[in-house]
This record gives sequence, structure tokens and C-alpha cells, in this order.
Amino acid sequence: MNSPTEVPAGSQLRRLLGLGVHTLGTSFDVGLLVVGTALVGLAAAVLLDGFDVVEIGLTESTGSMLGSGLVIAVFGAFALGVAAEGPIGYSTRRRGTFTDIEVAVAGALGALLTGLALFLIAGFVRQFVDELPQPFDFGVTVIRSAGRAGMTFALFLGVPALWGVRELWGHNSWIEEIELPIFYAIWATAAAFFIAGAI
Repeated sequence: MNSPTEVPAGSQLRRLLGLGVHTLGTSFDVGLLVVGTALVGLAAAVLLDGFDVVEIGLTESTGSMLGSGLVIAVFGAFALGVAAEGPIGYSTRRRGTFTDIEVAVAGALGALLTGLALFLIAGFVRQFVDELPQPFDFGVTVIRSAGRAGMTFALFLGVPALWGVRELWGHNSWIEEIELPIFYAIWATAAAFFIAGAI
């Protein structure tokens, strides 16, 4: 018979599995936010380049500019829409039932798996854009860079940063409002560096 302070192994497993699933969902949502904002930014750059507002050299014709810009914008908006409808922040709101170490480990796994998924998606999609205008290749680079950022900076800098923030200010009610923006900012900044290095 279990003592009052003991948690049955099955309940403990379900509790940790629930944390892992919802943290993975949150991580994937943050990754999609990074991809979505970057793709929308790329679409804006393509359109500005096509209308000669800026000189980047992304497009060769007005038709190519309009077509690729609009398609990339649609995919970016789709990624943002999926992220907005996902479980973003769920595990943070439930954090009272988990230790900070459990949340940190789940966050690390979530960032790693999300980054790997985005990286593999980019590799799969690249084979279909070889004959398409150059902006589509840049779009794949955006996804690939977001994946690399998730597997590196989000994992090794973002997760420890959030753990440190919780250790220092976890007793404040506003902590839940700043965790995901910090995670997103680190992930997006790292992705921007990878994108710049790939262009």
C-alpha cells in the first residue's frame, strides 16, 4: 500500500507524459511563430524588391515577384495561424504541478524535437523548389534555419535562460507572461543569424 506522500508509478508517468506532450506542442508553436514571422518578412522583402523600393535581387520579373511573394506570405500566415491555435503556454499555466527541473527537461526535449522536425521538413521540401523562383529557395532556408536554431540556441541558451528566470523571479505572477516571449526572442534571433549566414 502506498504512503500518502507517494505517487503511483502509473500516475507519475501520466503526469510527466502530459507535461512532455504539451511542452512539445508549445515548443512547436514557438517554432512555427519563428517560421511564420520570417516567411512573412521574406514575402514583404520580395514584394518591396519587385516594386524597386529596395534593391535585393530576389526577383527577375513582376510576375515572379507577385507569385512568389503571395505564396510565401500565405505559408507564413498559415504557420502563424497554426501556432495561434495550438497549446502555446499550456504547460506554463500548469507549472504548479511540476518542478522547474521537470519543466526544463521537457522544454529541452521539445526544442530539440521541434528543431529536428523543421530541419527535416526543410530538407524534404527543398527537392520541390529547385525549378521555382529564388525566393522559394530562401523560404526553405528560413525553415531550415529555424530548425537549426531550435536544435542549438533554443536548446542550449533558451531553455537554461527560462530556467534561470524561473529561479530568480518564479514567485512573481508576471513570470508566466514573459517566459514565452523570451524563448521566442532567443529562437528568432538565432534563426536570423543562421539565415544571414546561409544567404
